Amino acid sequence: MKKVLKVIGKVILGIVILVLLAGVGLFSYHKIQSAREEKYLVPLGELVEINGHNISVYTEGTGDKTLVFLQGGGMPSPILEAKSLFSLLSDDYRIVVIERPGYGFSDEVEGVPALDTILNWEREALSKLEIDGSYILIPHSASGIEAILWAQLYPDEVEAIIGLDMSVPAYYEKMYDMDEMRAMKEDMEASVDSMVFMYRTFGLTRFQPIDDLLDSFKTGTLTDEDKAVYKALAYKIYPNKTMMTGMLSLPEDMDLICSMPKPDVPMLMFISNGEELGMDSPETWIELQKEYISDKENGTYIQLDCGHSMHNIEYVRISEEIKAYLDQE
Repeated sequence: MKKVLKVIGKVILGIVILVLLAGVGLFSYHKIQSAREEKYLVPLGELVEINGHNISVYTEGTGDKTLVFLQGGGMPSPILEAKSLFSLLSDDYRIVVIERPGYGFSDEVEGVPALDTILNWEREALSKLEIDGSYILIPHSASGIEAILWAQLYPDEVEAIIGLDMSVPAYYEKMYDMDEMRAMKEDMEASVDSMVFMYRTFGLTRFQPIDDLLDSFKTGTLTDEDKAVYKALAYKIYPNKTMMTGMLSLPEDMDLICSMPKPDVPMLMFISNGEELGMDSPETWIELQKEYISDKENGTYIQLDCGHSMHNIEYVRISEEIKAYLDQE
C-alpha cells in the first residue's frame, strides 16, 4: 500500500511541476511578445482626460455632417473595427470614433459606471476637442441602446441614428432576467476578476485565432499594419474588467431608457440575417428591430443578407446607402 501511495504522490508531484513549468513558460512568452509589440501601441486618435482617465477619440475627414461611430461589445479596437466603412465616408463627412473605457486606447475605470455616466464622459471628450453637434450616431450592436439614450437625454445633439444591426431595448428584455442580473452582480464581478487575471497574466488571448474570429480581418480592408496594431492591442487589453463587466449596469440602464419615450429623431436601421445573435430564431432578432421603428414616421430599415459584422462585410453598399439617406436629410 505504501508503494502505491508513493507512486501516486510522485505522479501528483510530476503533474504539479508540469503545470508550474507551463505557467512560467506562458508568462515568459507573453512578456517577451508584449515587449516586441509595444511599437504598434501608439494611440490612433487623441487621448482626452476626463474624470482622471483618458478617452480615445479618432477623427478623420471634413464635411457639414459629423458621423459618430459607437462600437459593439467585446471588440478590442473600435477604430479599426469601423475603418472599412468610415474610410468610404470620410471624403464627404467628418468621421468620429469614440472608444469607450476599457476599449482601444481608452483607459480602464474602477467599478461599473452606468451608461449615462459613460455617455457624459464621451460628450465631454467631444466638447474638449471642439467637436460640436448635432451628430449622426452610427452604433453597432450593443451600442444601439447608448445611441437611443443619447437621443432621449440630449435630442438637440442628435440629428439622426443609423444603426448597424443595433440593439434595441426589447432585445435585452427577451434575453436577460434583470432581477437575476441585479442579484448576481457581486458574484459575476468576482468571476470576471479570476478570468481576467488568468488571461492577462498568461496571455491566453494569444491562443485565440483572431484572424478567423474577426470579419474585419477576413473581409474588411485593413492593411497588414492595421492588423498588427489590432492584434497587439487585443493581446494587451483583452479581456479587461471594464470591458467584461460593462453589461452589469444593464438593469439600471434599461430602467432609465424605458422610463422615457422613444427618441423622436430620424432612424435608419441596417438589419442582418439574424443568424449570429443567439436568439430563439433569426427572425426574432429581425422583427425586434423592425418593431422598434414601426410606429415612427421618420424610421426606415434596410435588410441585408449577411452576418452581424455587416460593416466589415457589406461596407461598400452600406456606405452608399448612408450617403443616399443623408442626401435626403
